[in-house]
Amino acid sequence: MELAEVRALRQTLHGCPERSGQEERTRAVLMEFLAGRAGLELYPCGAGFYAARREPAGDRPSIALRADYDALALPGGGAAHLCGHDGHAAALCGAALSVEGETLGRDVFFLFQPAEETGAGALGCRELFARERVDQIYGAHNLPGVPLGQVVTRAGTFACASQGVILSFLGRPTHAAYPEHGLSPAQGVGRLLCALPELARPDRYGGMTLCTVIGAEMGGRSFGTAAAQAEVRLTLRAERDQDLEALFEAILQLAGSLAQEYGLAFGHRVQDVFPATVNHAGCARRVLELCGGRELKTPMRWSEDFGHYLRGCPGAFFGIGAGEDCPPLHTGEYQYPDALLGPAVAAFRTILRG
Repeated sequence: MELAEVRALRQTLHGCPERSGQEERTRAVLMEFLAGRAGLELYPCGAGFYAARREPAGDRPSIALRADYDALALPGGGAAHLCGHDGHAAALCGAALSVEGETLGRDVFFLFQPAEETGAGALGCRELFARERVDQIYGAHNLPGVPLGQVVTRAGTFACASQGVILSFLGRPTHAAYPEHGLSPAQGVGRLLCALPELARPDRYGGMTLCTVIGAEMGGRSFGTAAAQAEVRLTLRAERDQDLEALFEAILQLAGSLAQEYGLAFGHRVQDVFPATVNHAGCARRVLELCGGRELKTPMRWSEDFGHYLRGCPGAFFGIGAGEDCPPLHTGEYQYPDALLGPAVAAFRTILRG
């Protein structure tokens, strides 16, 4: 394998960023790169695809390796690869090329997944398990702030569960001079916001829990009209799925109770749902031993939809250092470092050979 090919592929992907659910050009570029490679069969899978590499005499556990390829949505409607999914996809292509001509003694499936940023991509790509026998699945994410190429993981929760929650309150408008004639959400929303830190206190649950206020809007800009509607947007996080659900139910119960107290109509919506990414102990240990990895003491607070795969198949998700001076993910200064492609390919190859 020529690493220069993989670098060129990443730069091509970086130049055509596409939002979650809109990755048609990205998917085509990846499939074109892999088409015709020795021993690879390409199949659609959910909204993504996978490349199968079969060995008729293979009797070792079959392995799937997954990479995401969507870009981060920007406020203005565009997209940019500010999370490194261009590098993840390029590295997985490099891993497929790196074992061309080798005998691994197992079937391997290289899974390319869209829409990780919204938590929607993995759900459709679970189709892989219905179509193929997959004994273990592995995936990785680059980690700025960690030494370049350093593999880190842990048994149990690697990345937290999370979900976005939108709470809506509707009262009755009135002239600002006669607020007593209307129904305002102001007091109820104020009490809710003040209560959130107590509701999310970790010692109420079994592990880390967090409620972050993403935004709150109430009323309009007319100084002659009292506020009659409000919206509160939250992101909930927890180390365990059951704690996230308990936190969610506690917030809904309080919000509903406050709405009833102030005579408000109440509703809610949920989006960007990510289960906890819970590693199988044996698979996590395998990554640490094969890759010379360092064990994480606590889970990552951010979320990863790889957890959907681990609900139905043993496996492990791991981080790989992007460099101690690498800018943080999801910032305008971030770009997946080309120097990480070699170590990322090597980590995947080591897992396939081990």
